Amino acid sequence: MPMENAKRAQQRLIDKGYAIVADGGFGAKSIAALMGYVANGAPVTPLRTSLGEAAAKYFAGADITTALRLAHALAQQSVETGGFARLVEGFNYSQDGLRGTFGVKRISDADCKRLGRKTGAPALSRAAQEEIANIVYGGEFGLKKLGNDKPGDGWKFRGRGAKQITGRFNYTEIGKKMALDLAATPELLENPDLGMRAACIFWKDKNCRQFADADDIDKLTLAINGGDNGIEDRRKALTRAKSILL
Repeated sequence: MPMENAKRAQQRLIDKGYAIVADGGFGAKSIAALMGYVANGAPVTPLRTSLGEAAAKYFAGADITTALRLAHALAQQSVETGGFARLVEGFNYSQDGLRGTFGVKRISDADCKRLGRKTGAPALSRAAQEEIANIVYGGEFGLKKLGNDKPGDGWKFRGRGAKQITGRFNYTEIGKKMALDLAATPELLENPDLGMRAACIFWKDKNCRQFADADDIDKLTLAINGGDNGIEDRRKALTRAKSILL
């Protein structure tokens, strides 16, 4: 993708140990390497390679065409995907993690203790994670904010893709723009290409570039996440991205 100071950014990634070429064309391999670096200097995995290829394909159409926009987009995506390591939301929360992530209006203290992972215990079962998802993405919140109007919608429409699209309403609307029935087959967004394409549609629809251009991570996080979950991790990821791109 055309971008200011692309060759300099590539050289910085090479200096960090990434096997790319400083040719001035910030394409799929460069984006995948940057994803790794933003994720705490991680290696280029097959998933990051696939996401880099998808980003090179779709970022221009989403107006992610400047170094600052790219930095903000990847910082947000990195936190949403656990460092570009997964494309489907997990609910393997500890008791404290549940309480710290979701407010008391979303899940009770009793359910945090009942369902949350205890210290030293193995990962939560699928059944427990499914119940957590249906609680925190269900009820009045799920209906009003996400359009989850059927039993099990919290789990069925949990976060997926590079943006972590969440909720029946968002799946339905994004699906229309992708000419896919995501309400019937939400797992399609676990595909790296489709998951990145959905993220780019969301970015453009929400006019996220205005917040990136203003270097306003708080408003961008609100637009993407609906709150400020993981804001400190997002700041750290943005700092790493900027150290390469700017």
